[in-house]
Amino acid sequence: ACVICGISFVSYSALEGTAANSHVSVGIMFCIFAQIFQASMYVYEEKIMSQYKVQALQLVGWEGLWGLGLATVMLSILYKLGLADTPAAIYQMQNSNVLVILLFLSVISVAFFCFSGANVTQRSSAVARSTIKISSTILIWMVELAMGWNTFSFVQLTGFVCVAFGTLVYNRIVTIPILKSEESMPVLNKS
Repeated sequence: ACVICGISFVSYSALEGTAANSHVSVGIMFCIFAQIFQASMYVYEEKIMSQYKVQALQLVGWEGLWGLGLATVMLSILYKLGLADTPAAIYQMQNSNVLVILLFLSVISVAFFCFSGANVTQRSSAVARSTIKISSTILIWMVELAMGWNTFSFVQLTGFVCVAFGTLVYNRIVTIPILKSEESMPVLNKS
């Protein structure tokens, strides 16, 4: 509940002052859909790795191939609909070595991130992976603030504090006596 409350605060802060701009709302809806899709993928990964003997690197490789295929199909469709300019993107890559290097580094970092996440899923659970991933969002927000790419908002800070606190409580790093389950309570001897 604390994590959902925090995400709501962060989403609300993105909508503040943009009542006339529906593109922000559409963007947030796409982000929510992406999070649902990603969570489903984590659960499916956990199912696959528990049923079959699959190495994390092999799983990430297959996901990457499927992702490349889906991205190619989506870019083709979006180009035909006039929503993406694929030839312009290819032109930019052909004429900018810096862009190609940055794209390569991005692919490597995403592959490493996915490999690490698949290892967490394999050794623990999809839920543990999701809660750990939340910390990367908070780190990205802090870097955005430090670089001047985002403006500070107390609503966002409140949201991220709620998300971080909820994650700590869920992972039992912080315990609240009222929320202790019966399993973790000591059993009293009846004599």
